[in-house]
Amino acid sequence: MLKQSVVLSLSAVLASQLMAAEDINEMFKEGKVGGYIRMHHIFPEASETIARDGSVIGGKLKYQTGALYGLRFGAALYTTHDTGLTDKKYRTHEGYSQQAQGLHGDDLGSYSTLGEAYANYHISNTDLTLGRQEFKTPMTEEAVTIIPNLFEGYVATIKEIPDFTISMAHITKMQYGTRAATDAGLIGDSAYAITAGTGYGFVAPTVNGTTGNVTTVGTGKESFLSMDTAIMGKNGTVNRMDTAGVTSIGIDYKKGDFKARVWDYYAHEMYNTIYADAEYKLNAGPAKVTLGAQFLKQDDIADFATSAGGTALKTVTTVRGVKSNPLYYTKLSDGGEIDAVLFGAQAKADIGDFSFSAGYNQNDKGHIINAWGGDPAYTSMIFSRNEYRADTKAYKLGAEYDLKSFIPGLKLIYNHAEYNTDVDTYNSTGTTFQGVKNEQTQVDDYILHYAVPSVKGLWFRLFHVQRDNDTRQYEQEHTRLIANLSF
Repeated sequence: MLKQSVVLSLSAVLASQLMAAEDINEMFKEGKVGGYIRMHHIFPEASETIARDGSVIGGKLKYQTGALYGLRFGAALYTTHDTGLTDKKYRTHEGYSQQAQGLHGDDLGSYSTLGEAYANYHISNTDLTLGRQEFKTPMTEEAVTIIPNLFEGYVATIKEIPDFTISMAHITKMQYGTRAATDAGLIGDSAYAITAGTGYGFVAPTVNGTTGNVTTVGTGKESFLSMDTAIMGKNGTVNRMDTAGVTSIGIDYKKGDFKARVWDYYAHEMYNTIYADAEYKLNAGPAKVTLGAQFLKQDDIADFATSAGGTALKTVTTVRGVKSNPLYYTKLSDGGEIDAVLFGAQAKADIGDFSFSAGYNQNDKGHIINAWGGDPAYTSMIFSRNEYRADTKAYKLGAEYDLKSFIPGLKLIYNHAEYNTDVDTYNSTGTTFQGVKNEQTQVDDYILHYAVPSVKGLWFRLFHVQRDNDTRQYEQEHTRLIANLSF
């Protein structure tokens, strides 16, 4: 009887898969096309100091076949190209490049890449995907950009248990997206690039500060790198690390007004990352309130601290102030170890057409190694992720007004963040500790977002960012328009 039940169950599953497509022709006939067209245009006359110049259009074109015996294939082409509206006179300013490297390729030019190429097998409520793909998890999902960070490996998504999603993956390669240069050079201030969304495998191009011409082509955007290269880079032509890749498991739970998730990322021979957060929604009179908490912990593993990777973290880096003058010297780790804990809390309240939020993060130990572009912290801003740095307290306040009563689809958004970081400083050779310098940064993001009600997937976002660093005595202003059409 048991054997008969098993046979019948397997037959039912197989029959359901066969019904998806009768043959190869049907498989392609049921295929779907999707993607997006996106433009980023910076207004140089309303920007100042950094990433002042650039205008590109690009996007993603994806095709996925129908299912044959539960098997599908997919591929996606990503591309970015100059619109012709880039104002070349703003390419340099006061001796350094003004071209926004976060919009272009390794040589600051246009490029295209086959970012997705995969086979997917679906059975019951489980999906198995092998190949190049977007890998959207707390520590890997990139912010809005032209081309996102892309990954290659094996991913299983299991939804067999009610209210739970279990994800398991082994990632062997990644390709950095267009925004990687922004993460490394602007958000990470170069010195903290590995805490801000890129690893040492990404190398920004060298640009002549007088002519704006590329003198050395960068690496990392236009080809897939092994995970050891992507994270720790090379010492000359030799990899600093040799790893089997990154193995991860995630458990997401959602029921009613409560949801939580826990993820573990094991970068073989290097370090382990545990990330968890939880969110609960409740009604408090006229307000709909959402409360959240998060926790992130990292530790090195094996002999990482004494490896070439650990040595790279001990390398002295010059932290620069206004006009590229050195302000102090620092390093990510004294002993090459990775030992970090970040926690945070967040509260949001929706009252009529208004939304208000407050977030807090604190990191009392080491720097968070954030090499894959993910950004789950509550206090991040468009161009600021200082909360991932060691010994940092970060605050963020936000307000949003939905003008749907006047102009459906239009929202006004304002966010303000402050970061207070105690930075260990050293002499120029890194051999002598010279005390702690307190670094303070304030950031304001002003955003106008319009989702066109009559056209699904069409939206426009105009934002202005102002970032002030009293310690290094510099200011940055940046004004950008993003237009997007998803299909």
